[in-house]
Amino acid sequence: MHAREIILPRIAQFRQRYPQVELVISTGDRLVDLVREGIDCVVRAGQPRDSSLVVKRLALMPEVICASPDYLARLGTPRHPDELAGHHAVGFFSASHDVRYPLTLMVDGAVAEYKLASEVSVNDAESYTVCALSGCGLIQVPRFRVQPYLDSGRLVQVLADWPCPDLPVSVLYPYHRQLSPRVRVFVDWVSQLYAEVFG
Repeated sequence: MHAREIILPRIAQFRQRYPQVELVISTGDRLVDLVREGIDCVVRAGQPRDSSLVVKRLALMPEVICASPDYLARLGTPRHPDELAGHHAVGFFSASHDVRYPLTLMVDGAVAEYKLASEVSVNDAESYTVCALSGCGLIQVPRFRVQPYLDSGRLVQVLADWPCPDLPVSVLYPYHRQLSPRVRVFVDWVSQLYAEVFG
């Protein structure tokens, strides 16, 4: 999702600036092993868990919880986090780990997690949004990804009085004594790009 919506639309600018750097870009939600797979760097959302990598924070992305009007008409619109118990969420799990992600909200100054039942679970971001549009449940996503659907009314934000914690996005790369010039220029460029989008 990051590649398609943030990086690739501006990749021609990187190519014009650094025509000698050959890019091989892989997209998806799979957690890659950079060292074992020989990958220079990765842009990843969420809290980094791999302490063997250098982590450079790119941005904090505002998130929203939302659902389709059809879903809310059937199950009601939650007015308070306590009402989430009567709702379903579209499940999202990591393709490489059996991890299920709860909805998270700031309640009384602290992060509160809500594990909802799921009738449908997916492991990629595009399917996650499509399931919400189809009325399968609530989703929690970076606002930029669903803003057009919020604007058109195809998705409706809920619980806006309880903000979601911002989602960190970082670029990660293996420790080396000297970062290769091609990786350094890409990291610098992508850092500037995210600063412009989310600054």
